[in-house]
Amino acid sequence: MLKGIVSCVKHAASMSENTYYISSIEEGIPKINELKSAIVLNLGDRIEAQLLGERIESAVIGDASFPDHLIKIRKHIPSLLAQRKKSIHDEIGSATANMQGKLESAAKLLIEKLLLGAPIVVRFHNDADGATGAYGLYLCLEQLSRRIAVTGFSKIQWKMHRGVAYSSSDAKEDMLTIGNYDSITRPLLLITDFGTTDASIDGTVLAKDKFDIIWLDHHPVLEQLAGMLDNYINPWMFGGNSNYTAGVLTCEFGKTFADVDLYLAEAASLIGDYSAYAQDDERAKDFALLLDMLTSDRRIAGPSASGDITPYDIGMIMGDEARRDELIRYAKTRIEEAIDSGLESIRQYKGALSQVYLLDFENVRKDTMTKYPLPGRYASKLLERIEKVNEKPAILVLHFGHFVSVRVSDPIAEKANLLVTVNEIKSGYSYVDAAGGHNTAASIKLKQDEFKREIINALLRSFGCNIS
Repeated sequence: MLKGIVSCVKHAASMSENTYYISSIEEGIPKINELKSAIVLNLGDRIEAQLLGERIESAVIGDASFPDHLIKIRKHIPSLLAQRKKSIHDEIGSATANMQGKLESAAKLLIEKLLLGAPIVVRFHNDADGATGAYGLYLCLEQLSRRIAVTGFSKIQWKMHRGVAYSSSDAKEDMLTIGNYDSITRPLLLITDFGTTDASIDGTVLAKDKFDIIWLDHHPVLEQLAGMLDNYINPWMFGGNSNYTAGVLTCEFGKTFADVDLYLAEAASLIGDYSAYAQDDERAKDFALLLDMLTSDRRIAGPSASGDITPYDIGMIMGDEARRDELIRYAKTRIEEAIDSGLESIRQYKGALSQVYLLDFENVRKDTMTKYPLPGRYASKLLERIEKVNEKPAILVLHFGHFVSVRVSDPIAEKANLLVTVNEIKSGYSYVDAAGGHNTAASIKLKQDEFKREIINALLRSFGCNIS
């Protein structure tokens, strides 16, 4: 016999195919059941149901007091939190300790949404940092689901995000995603590794009307955005900086409610985002490279692959040793070929702090049928090669279509002040659509690429290059 409250309904074309989420407390443990039903139920019904497998065959229906039920649910949530584990790096651990209360508060919100069956949308940036965070969070949610009897992840929608901002169109898309749900509590939107930019303001304002929001990021804080959100968490606000990656932050968030070994994901995040805390670990390097490729073009994973990569897909690949190793070998070969090609086409300028290198990515992409590597992450790999060859810090400006990506070597990053530079360019040129990043990696998106040369020249001048 199942006793509980109908806390969420996912409507289907036929009412007989509706999916019901029943929130209950069984033997002192809050549970959520995802079930079909032979009878039509309504949101907020209190039921005593007879089950046949994962289907309700009959039920006694009465009125429920949701506020009383929610009080009982919240009373048990702290027991579902996990003990904090040692962080991957001491400085990361220090910042994590400072934000532990904030992480646990956000975790309680997430657990509450799960226990009430509310629809959840998770958006993660399409690079190794964002993907490692999503994968780590997925593993933690998988463990938690076994404790609270969640049936599958059907109500968690994983979306790989290709931009740096959360736009109004993104918010509208997310509203459509959860449009066939009726929930007794508000849906949840979780964003990681992107969006801390003024271009996200309109989308956030729109989303706040429909969703509760958890926002995990490591880019320099935009006070206007942070001030809008109760659960905006960023290492910059707790004694850290962008070297504390969003992937690690999302894994640390997941570990507040699950006891999962996420070392590989966290190490790959640090490597993939060129953090000063990155460790020399070959397995993590391979994982970061693999994720860079899979988030660039999922079709590489196989002829039947379609859509964007999800954490579930990543888990399936990591569990297939032969397939995983084959993909890693291909990623290594392809990136080396692309770097060799780029070095043949690169132009050099003498700057105030270092040599400045300029590359049209079209010269690299023209001979390949895949989207891998994408310009931004390719720029980081190319700068790494330039630094090794010349044994000196450098600045790289790479352009492709409407985008200009800039990478700066760590030793000169503070003096180069890249983030200030790109934001000044955004303010000074009306045809710049967006600009953002941090002091070693930033990008500019143009409304029209016909003005790209003017923007590139402005960047070169800001670095002290003579372009006359």
